[in-house]
Amino acid sequence: YAWDANEEYLFKAMVAFAMRRYSSKSTTQISNVLLCNVTDRVSFWFVVTDSSKNTTTVPGSEVEAAIRMNRNRINSAFLLSDKTLQFLKITSTLSPPVEPSMPVWLIVFGVVLCLIVAGIAFLIVAGIQQRKK
Repeated sequence: YAWDANEEYLFKAMVAFAMRRYSSKSTTQISNVLLCNVTDRVSFWFVVTDSSKNTTTVPGSEVEAAIRMNRNRINSAFLLSDKTLQFLKITSTLSPPVEPSMPVWLIVFGVVLCLIVAGIAFLIVAGIQQRKK
């Protein structure tokens, strides 16, 4: 995966977007997201500073909640998934298993019931035709 200045800018923009969506304040800018210790393996840690007081950092719990809330958008921006884009200390937000709109047992029950009704109808019609003969 090629990680360059453009990818870094996109990541900062996505974190700033997440912070803006999480808090009602729309003051978080890209310059408020600081990346530190960036390695060749695309590993780094980041902090988000408060734009009103550029020296203080936003509490980690707020950043975690913002990322957890917007994780699917961040994954989509990088065309990655929870298995490939990992945030330490932030649990994965795997989507719940898909439940069918109709339970499987109800479909099976309907098919069996239809077969029984068709069989009974066949026996009745066959009995009426045999009486006529």
